[in-house]
Amino acid sequence: MLTRASRLFALLLLTSCAKKVPLEHDAPPRGALVARVGQVEIREDDVQRALARDPGASPDRFKSPAARRELVDGLVRFELLVQEAERAGLTNDPDAIHAMQQIAVTKLVNRTLGEVGAPESITQADVEREYTARRASEFTLPEAVQVRHILVSDSKRADQVAAQARAFAPDDDRAFAALATKESEDLATRAAGGDLGFIDKNSRLPKVIVDGAISLKGEGDVAGPMRTDSGYEILRLVSRRAAAVSPLSAVQGLIRQRLYQERRTKALDAFIARLRAATPVDVKDGG
Repeated sequence: MLTRASRLFALLLLTSCAKKVPLEHDAPPRGALVARVGQVEIREDDVQRALARDPGASPDRFKSPAARRELVDGLVRFELLVQEAERAGLTNDPDAIHAMQQIAVTKLVNRTLGEVGAPESITQADVEREYTARRASEFTLPEAVQVRHILVSDSKRADQVAAQARAFAPDDDRAFAALATKESEDLATRAAGGDLGFIDKNSRLPKVIVDGAISLKGEGDVAGPMRTDSGYEILRLVSRRAAAVSPLSAVQGLIRQRLYQERRTKALDAFIARLRAATPVDVKDGG
């Protein structure tokens, strides 16, 4: 019985030698002879396959004699390297065999999954159902507040800074920003006037800051000082953003791609399960 490695090597040799001159009774014609490299023939069908493999090739790209000569020369150069790799024994290299396996498996999966594995299998109705099911959880931006903050390590100084902040007029955001630039010990935000951007319930800031920010009601409201691991935080509300739902038109591409990946994965798992059921598998060491 052939070993797995010998069977793979035989397949590799058959693949690499596919262009060798066939007997008339066991292979169909492959177009006119284009070039011969050693005992291997390159025919018109090989040229057309090379064109099909080039994603940037247009029908007119190789119409000129000079462009076609360049293409054929590339096939000759590649065949010379293939033959030298065979002489060097590299067609039996595990990495070379694995690369061939990857190509074969990709072709097998694409052929087996068929329409299930095609993006076109996702209908607009599928997309709309997914959007409706996930609109609240994934496609709705929660309410958020934009805040500035001042971080002070000393509690007494924090009380003084907070009193100054509360004395500013509700619409005097510049005054708080200037105070943050002067007093805040947070080097990352001090130059920006203590701007923390928009904060919502899912923000990854410390919970005390998130809760304090969301509790602010009107523009100019101040919260704090609040004790954190870094010191004492003073927050000021700059603006509030209402919850917003992303329209279907903005996310349907994302939904379609996700449904495609999910269906493809499910179909592939089912296919592999059928193969496993029909093939003895004996794992000696599963870790």
